[in-house]
Amino acid sequence: MKRYFSRLILSLGLVFAICPLHAQHLFGNPECFGWQSLDDKQKTLWLNAFLVPLNLTNVARKKPVEDVFTKLASLDPARIYVDNFCLLHVESMASVGAIQYLEALTAEK
Repeated sequence: MKRYFSRLILSLGLVFAICPLHAQHLFGNPECFGWQSLDDKQKTLWLNAFLVPLNLTNVARKKPVEDVFTKLASLDPARIYVDNFCLLHVESMASVGAIQYLEALTAEK
């Protein structure tokens, strides 16, 4: 069973590595104007489904010294970031804000 999940994660990683900008379609991609109507639980569930696999591929590509994303106590900072992003970019997609959050969080300092 563990081997199955390892292969699944590897497969998802390959999909995201090949087409990271289209990864949001696997989990849906709320538009910013609709993002604000979601409750915090829905936002957090979506962010978890979107950012966890994206971070896995990010870590695989960039090989950071420390995986900061996996050490977050909660996804509240990501939710707040995307909330603010969507308020400023109503015509955009939530995934754009989420990707920006992950990139800022995992950027080499």
